[in-house]
Amino acid sequence: MPTPYGEWPSPVAPEDVAADVRSFASVEIDGDHVYWLERRPSEGGRGVVCRAPVDDPGAAPTAVTPAELDVRTLVHQYGGGDVLVADGTVLAASMDDQRLYRLPADGSAAEGDAEPTPVTPEPPEQMAHRYADMRLAPDGETVYAVRERHVGPGTDEEPRNELVRFPLFPDPAPETGLSDPVVVAAGHDFYAAPRPAPDGDRIAYLRWDHPNMPWDGTELVVGAVDEAGDIRDERVVAGGADESVVSPTWSPDGVLHAAVDPTGWWNLYRFPVASGTEAGERGAGVGLPTASDAEVLREMAAAFGVPMWTLDVSTFAFLDDGRIATLVTEGGDPSLRLLDPETGDLVDPGLPYSSFRPASIRSDGDRVVFVGHRTDAPSAVVAWRPGADGGGPRRLRESTDDALDAAYVSEPEPIAFPTGDAVGADDATAYGHYYPPHNPDAEAPADAAPPLLVRVHGGPTSRSEASLSSTVQFWTTRGVGVLAVNYRGSTGYGRAFREALKGEWGVRDVLDCVNAARYAAAEGFADPDRLAISGGSAGGFAVLAALAFHDTFDAGASYYGVADLRALAAETHKFESRYLDGLVGPLPEAADVYEARSPVAHAEGITAPLLLLQGGEDEVVPPAQAEAMIDALVANETPYAYVEFPEERHGFRDADNVARAHAAELAFYGAAFDFDPAGSVADLDLLVGERPE
Repeated sequence: MPTPYGEWPSPVAPEDVAADVRSFASVEIDGDHVYWLERRPSEGGRGVVCRAPVDDPGAAPTAVTPAELDVRTLVHQYGGGDVLVADGTVLAASMDDQRLYRLPADGSAAEGDAEPTPVTPEPPEQMAHRYADMRLAPDGETVYAVRERHVGPGTDEEPRNELVRFPLFPDPAPETGLSDPVVVAAGHDFYAAPRPAPDGDRIAYLRWDHPNMPWDGTELVVGAVDEAGDIRDERVVAGGADESVVSPTWSPDGVLHAAVDPTGWWNLYRFPVASGTEAGERGAGVGLPTASDAEVLREMAAAFGVPMWTLDVSTFAFLDDGRIATLVTEGGDPSLRLLDPETGDLVDPGLPYSSFRPASIRSDGDRVVFVGHRTDAPSAVVAWRPGADGGGPRRLRESTDDALDAAYVSEPEPIAFPTGDAVGADDATAYGHYYPPHNPDAEAPADAAPPLLVRVHGGPTSRSEASLSSTVQFWTTRGVGVLAVNYRGSTGYGRAFREALKGEWGVRDVLDCVNAARYAAAEGFADPDRLAISGGSAGGFAVLAALAFHDTFDAGASYYGVADLRALAAETHKFESRYLDGLVGPLPEAADVYEARSPVAHAEGITAPLLLLQGGEDEVVPPAQAEAMIDALVANETPYAYVEFPEERHGFRDADNVARAHAAELAFYGAAFDFDPAGSVADLDLLVGERPE
């Protein structure tokens, strides 16, 4: 007996989406253990450093950090580089006070046998100091890090970003406490990736300035390190206002490498040092490369780098046999490959992973560790020994202990579709992954197409990659198709595709989402009368703009979406405070464009039901954006529902809140598309002409 789409009995309940579903970051190898940072929604999103022996398949992972420590840095708001593991010691950022704490790597602190020791001092009153992207110098004592100094309330002054150094094992004076870190680089708006060379005499780092984002243009700086640990004789060896550098890394023999995009693609370059008299004649200085020394290892229309949304991005690592294990995204598809830097040969070993967390690719020379995503299995921390006798990749920790039965998994189908003013306008192509409805316990109606949920990634400089997502399976097991769109502006397709959104945010990305839905309906795998759109942050903006300026979608769900572009430019955090200069235009010159693109100013165009979900402590897209949208919806008597999560920031991390959001969205589509979801759903009322209580 056929069951209507949307009403299929699903094995994925709202509480299953986040309960015990871990996410991973900051993977490292130290000695015979692999370490990683995992975030646990079941513990309110707490960050926990864990470890497992790399060569003991039967050993269970164990925690390294104690229960009272939530590991997370807020540098740039998005963090990254929360943890350093080196020589048996862990250095971790505390969410509570943003200070750095040292603890043993053996897990004794988690067992209560050791206490985390603060390494950075308490900031002055009314100020906040945040640290990230730490690296230990070869002396084993000096740490280099990014510091972000907030001057406190009551001022419009931007936070100050700089590079600092401090001892890993400080000896605080009894009365004065810990000394303030020494600033070694300052004067630019942003810094990242302080990377001491293996000999300790040189250091590399990245810097950039407003209005650039790091994928627009950064500078790779190299300098000599004096006996005190300070930087001198600095020089820019790659990058600039229109050239991006990411993932600077020294090879074991002291040659600097990085992903650079002068051709429009992040290809892998190395910067050898000219020796002897030649270096002196050119003014290069002993041991320091120059821009003219750069050598591309393999030039191709593929990305060996990624946009640096978070710190501590690591997209390649060196092996003892001279090869480089590197992330390569070609034709929009990521893979982990082996590059011979001398011949340029690039080998795909055929690892069974569809995407990789780019901040996670590390090696001790023998083994490579990474976070890998698959379409048919949970994400995992993976250890892999390349070579004929190395065996296959070994999964040290999976994102869940209760994986969805493979019989229920909907696997994605890659699509490419024409986009422009209408389907069939062959002026551009956009991409996506379609996940069809799939549930062996339900029989699909023979005479109907399923509802479609177009999911829009954030950023907008980001991408949607094929993987097994509990959120996606939450919908497909219920009989709702999901189309994850990589609109113009997404990454993985080269700089030209990414920069197609310059000055066009809110136009081309939204058109691509609209045309994705139209394409799906025209191809017969979506019901043209039951098309929904959902996204968060920049994806939420696309939701609001699609409903305000187009009539394709029949419902939309905006998670912490941008409603007022002018207000966003004025209120958001430093890292993105000039992002809109490129995406929309500089202010005040482009004020009319900001008004024309802001959904809140055109809410009369929103007639389809709208669900708004917002974190109360969001500093990226503040709650005022949702409040302004509600006022406009009330004035225009548009049906809407609003769900607030008072303690959430930008992105929901607590398991209960994630479950509540999914339950609300399910109930919302049930009401909008007139189906009765199986199982328990949220009690959600659509409001018309009134504010929520």
